[in-house]
Amino acid sequence: MIMEIVSIVVGLLMMCLLCQGGDGLRTIVWFIDLPTLICILVLTVPVLLRSGLGKDFLRALKLLKKDYKCHLSELRRTLDAVELMQKQVLCAGVFSMLFSFVYVLASVDTPELLGPNMAVATLTIFYAVILEMLLLPLQIEVKRRMIDYIEEE
Repeated sequence: MIMEIVSIVVGLLMMCLLCQGGDGLRTIVWFIDLPTLICILVLTVPVLLRSGLGKDFLRALKLLKKDYKCHLSELRRTLDAVELMQKQVLCAGVFSMLFSFVYVLASVDTPELLGPNMAVATLTIFYAVILEMLLLPLQIEVKRRMIDYIEEE
């Protein structure tokens, strides 16, 4: 599980380093936009907490430890929490991207800002895809634990 997360992070860094013929440090800065990431988190985390699945989502992170044990009902709630986060992250990414595109189209009279504003607008969906890639291994781990639990009985 941790290897999947490490491979995603290393893959992203490698892509940044390979862009621009090895001038990766400058390229990495292009992909960092903290307000965009905060916007996605603000649209996802409160929904998770309001649904009452916050503790269940944290359990998914605890499942990264091989010796962590829990009941089938807890695993089902954990799977629900991870799947909710996956859907919410993608919806938040698309919503933020569309909101940003409206801003870009409203400021089309200043062409020098068109490129940077389009880049920021597309970063929202980029972050959503990265978060989804990080949530997929969690989902697989929960499903695997559920199967193992059922087979043990």
